Amino acid sequence: MNEIRIVDGTLREGEQTPGVIFTRDEKLAIAHELDLTGVRLLDVGMPAVSADEREAISAIAGEGLKASIGVSVRMRREEIEQAAHCKANEIFLICPVSYLHIAERLGIDEKGLTGLAKDMVNCAADKGLAVNIAAEDATRADISFVIDFICISHELGAKSAFICDTVGISEPFAMKTCMAQVKEAVPADMELGVHCHNDLGLATANTLAAVDAGANLLSVTVNGIGERAGNAPLHEVAVAVEKIFHRSPGLDMHSLYRLSRLVERCSGIFISPHTPIVGLNAFRHESGIHVDGILKNSKTYTGLDPDTVNRLPAFVLGKHTGTQTIRHLLMHRGYEASEEDLAKILCLVKQRKIAGVKKEIHRMSKDMEAFYDQCLTFPMDTFWKIVEEVLG
Repeated sequence: MNEIRIVDGTLREGEQTPGVIFTRDEKLAIAHELDLTGVRLLDVGMPAVSADEREAISAIAGEGLKASIGVSVRMRREEIEQAAHCKANEIFLICPVSYLHIAERLGIDEKGLTGLAKDMVNCAADKGLAVNIAAEDATRADISFVIDFICISHELGAKSAFICDTVGISEPFAMKTCMAQVKEAVPADMELGVHCHNDLGLATANTLAAVDAGANLLSVTVNGIGERAGNAPLHEVAVAVEKIFHRSPGLDMHSLYRLSRLVERCSGIFISPHTPIVGLNAFRHESGIHVDGILKNSKTYTGLDPDTVNRLPAFVLGKHTGTQTIRHLLMHRGYEASEEDLAKILCLVKQRKIAGVKKEIHRMSKDMEAFYDQCLTFPMDTFWKIVEEVLG
């Protein structure tokens, strides 16, 4: 059984999130934090995007990180040459494998795609680049062709292949079947990976299903940022692999929260409070029933020990608070109170919570809408002004 390896694409796939831009310094900071967390394979960008992108890739490659530095390229010789010039260690060669993409987007057939892939893998080998095949749209492709394509790629020297659920329409049962078929058919020394999008909210589940079928290279992004609805979140996949399959993802779990907050600040994509593991409410409890149970035995309403990921549990006062929470807080401060006093305190807490919260919620809602309009979109009036400047 191959060891689980996390493959992070935050600096490439993550930056493709609409409205997200990482500065050079932010990319370096994120790359270093990923390296410290223990991620050993990074997809840090697409050299074809711009000269600035290539400069940032080169800077990361020159940092002496423990992680292998990979970049994503299309099946174009000039992009492979750019990857080599940026001093990348390996490439993720994007190979569309569904009929829709091969015929409609590339305008070729399966034979033409295979021939093109052969040329690109040989070109990469000549440049000293390790090759990972990204089988784009594999979950909508003919599985027999996907298998043949991966086997040919292996013969040419590709070291791994990723089954990509490019538009996030697979489900765990289908993903497990797909990966199992590929695993059974390809050579044993060909590592298999999975790259899942989250359009139906199943990216993590599909990734875990692929693991169950034999995949060991797990493509993720920090906080799940990425195209459209994003990708499989690093924190969810890493913790689930350890918790469910009892296999180590090779990461420092105590670094996950710090890494999440860094990417949140740099991207401007602020995670929901109820985001698993790294969200504000992941280990907080308000309900009186839950708090009562936790005070008796923390396992009653805790499935994951917060210390595992360097988080702290907390009790929150609010509408659903019970007297046990009030009693617990008073006890820690050395107060004693009668049942009548506890009831009075609880009543006042609920009244003040209910009275004060809605105004702030409405204000924040307006602020967030303004933030999205300003920072996560490009104003069309500005676009048309640019057009007028250029075209007159």
